[in-house]
Amino acid sequence: MSSTEPASRAADGRRRTYVLVHGTWGGGWIWSRLAPLLEAAGHVVHAPTLPGLAERGGDPRGASIGLSEHIDDVAGLLVRADLDRVTLVGHSYGGMVITGVAGRVPERVAALVYLDAFVPSPGQSCFDLVPWLAGVFAELSAGGGGMAAPLDPAALGVDDPGDAGWLRAHATPMPVRTHQEPLPGPAIPGGLPVRFVRCLRFEAFAAAADGFRARGLPVDELDCHHFAQVSRPAELASLLLAAAPAGTGVTA
Repeated sequence: MSSTEPASRAADGRRRTYVLVHGTWGGGWIWSRLAPLLEAAGHVVHAPTLPGLAERGGDPRGASIGLSEHIDDVAGLLVRADLDRVTLVGHSYGGMVITGVAGRVPERVAALVYLDAFVPSPGQSCFDLVPWLAGVFAELSAGGGGMAAPLDPAALGVDDPGDAGWLRAHATPMPVRTHQEPLPGPAIPGGLPVRFVRCLRFEAFAAAADGFRARGLPVDELDCHHFAQVSRPAELASLLLAAAPAGTGVTA
């Protein structure tokens, strides 16, 4: 299947709503190769940009924006748009956000998919889960007023010059507070279907995938760098469409 070939309709034949939440330095733009494939299969897709990033980089709150503000934003989207039975897909830092949203408005969430992502429990921050990241952010935010400059895509396993150039051209600084702030409660309710998609050419989230396996929760693997939605959109779309996530239970 080519990267532009529409994936088949979901196995259960139902129309679904996907909310795709991007990661650090990203924006809704990062899903532009994946979203059309899900829509071509007859589904509804929302790919919001989080406050303070990309086209929302002019948010007056600036570096004071934290994880809570991002959770508020996505939970607010679900309420304002009256979205129900949503499959939340969180990439990288987006795993923090979708976990918080699922705890906040569980009645609107059907399933969670962690795409090479943080899988936190309440009280844990990104820096708690991946401690070496704090040092990286300290370097990237030096003199930046609490904003971390984008990390070069090569450091995230991106070895394709075209992919790297596209990511580099679109990435914008990230408020450091988003990664410092612990996940607020409440926890994800028990019984909510979850699954993990691991990108094999990036090691930072291998432990998160192993944690899923240890709990008997489903893990899919893609032979790609950290940005599967960029390099393997058709394969990722097929995983999302094949079936509703089969594993149930809290993730942490």
